[in-house]
Amino acid sequence: MTVSNLVPVCIILLLTSSTHYTFSQIQITGNVVDARSGQHLSYVNIGIKNKDIGTVSREDGSFRIEIPSKFQFDSITFSMVGYYESTLPIQNFVTDKVLTIRLSEKITQLKEIVIAAEKLVEKKYGIRKRGLIHFTDGIFKEDDSFEIGQVINLGNSHAHITSINLHINSPRSDSANFRINFYKYDVDENIPRERIIDKSILQRHPIKEGWLKFDLSQDNILLKGSVLAAIEFIPDNTKDVSKIFYEVKIGGASKSFFRRTSLGQWTRPPHHYCLFVTALTNKNAPNEPDDVETTPTFTLKSDFSNEPFSFFVRVPKNYAKNSKKLYPVIYLLDGNAFFDPTVDAVARYRKKKKSFNEPIIVGIGYENAYVMDSLRHRDYTFPAALGTDSLKISGQGYNFHQFIKTRVISHIDSSYRTDKTNRTIMGHSLGGYFVLFALTQELTDTLVFNNFVAASPSIYYHDGYLIEQIKSSLNYKKRQPVVELFLTIGELEIIENESNGLRDLLKTLAEKEQIRVRSKVYKNMEHMGTAIPTFENGIQSLLNKQNLSGLD
Repeated sequence: MTVSNLVPVCIILLLTSSTHYTFSQIQITGNVVDARSGQHLSYVNIGIKNKDIGTVSREDGSFRIEIPSKFQFDSITFSMVGYYESTLPIQNFVTDKVLTIRLSEKITQLKEIVIAAEKLVEKKYGIRKRGLIHFTDGIFKEDDSFEIGQVINLGNSHAHITSINLHINSPRSDSANFRINFYKYDVDENIPRERIIDKSILQRHPIKEGWLKFDLSQDNILLKGSVLAAIEFIPDNTKDVSKIFYEVKIGGASKSFFRRTSLGQWTRPPHHYCLFVTALTNKNAPNEPDDVETTPTFTLKSDFSNEPFSFFVRVPKNYAKNSKKLYPVIYLLDGNAFFDPTVDAVARYRKKKKSFNEPIIVGIGYENAYVMDSLRHRDYTFPAALGTDSLKISGQGYNFHQFIKTRVISHIDSSYRTDKTNRTIMGHSLGGYFVLFALTQELTDTLVFNNFVAASPSIYYHDGYLIEQIKSSLNYKKRQPVVELFLTIGELEIIENESNGLRDLLKTLAEKEQIRVRSKVYKNMEHMGTAIPTFENGIQSLLNKQNLSGLD
């Protein structure tokens, strides 16, 4: 079964967001040329670094970029492989003139690297198998540049990269331009760094359904270690161009990244691109296993649903060594998508902080990601949706909360050594909405969670119903222990919708003693990208009581 656009599933998936600004714009036009020869430079990356504002120069070197006036004191960067970057204050461009930007070519001397010719074998690295259920990523606009990438581990010996391959979900009538890039991957910080191949590799290909192969065998690309292999889409200057839909996979611990502009901030989505490279390498180089999503530990059926819920459980590393120790428990919504990345985040944090009070992680999910796509709407919302919410099924949030309280938690407590005074529930988007809904229920009833983590909660649902419910529950007179709430949002979400209600919610929460609120704005980040960093920061802050920056 094929879904033509990956929208709600865990990504909602999450509210597909586009970066459209309603502020006045600064429009800059010009041409980019080689400083020595004066020749036009095609497909130069142009934009504000680490922000989703950018474009590429056209084939004739010309460009036009619109920048919201709030960024007027920033700088704009012109970057092209093989040339020195040029970064200039935006205020220098506030003119009606067509400007000429001159880039100086780098003079580089390549180091000779020799790979022994004996016993070389071809190996594949990355996501080389599609899932049984097919989803596509349709979040990118057809007329913008963007970049997607997959982390690969080539080992300690140099490998000769011979191709990069990307699965296209549906055909398009014309061809498209792509640029192949490779970046150093910082394993400790879990983020791509600088470009490591100082060569512009541009290819044009027809868009057909299936694996699209970019032949790199003649480009002499020699790499080792952890690398982000990336494909940059270069838009055409023609009208009526269709989107390109890239296949993605839900679940698994591999790491994919995207950025909406070529100089923008890398974001880690909750899915993985079906993207892999082939390389000629030493036979002793590591074999990268298939990235298989974790199978459920057990299933449970509820009284309100015919479909069983799947539960994914990971106990701490030293769980079996101390038979008397009790552990905090994290209950994670959208477990099909977020369980493996969250487990990976905990493992990485454990290496950094030996005294970390490692939790038991329980992912709450469904039979598969396709089922999750629709049933999460049903289970994470209350009351039933308004027509403006555009959800086919909805409103079972109260029943879902009761199911977790009465069935799920009792099953986990009876099966594992749990600290019953230290439970956390985490969710993103509609999952974040449910986390806040659960908070309202427990403030007026039995408290089963004491930590709540809501990433970009969809508080717009049902015309802001939840904000009024929170106000009402905070006025309830029953004494309860103080609970912790970690609430986040992406900066670009605020820019897109200043009236999203979050500030009103935080003001309400700040006036009450029952809840200790911590909040964070993720700079230059949109709705889709806040999930994984929120869960990582939430685990660190709530279990270790660290301070995080406030919402400003």
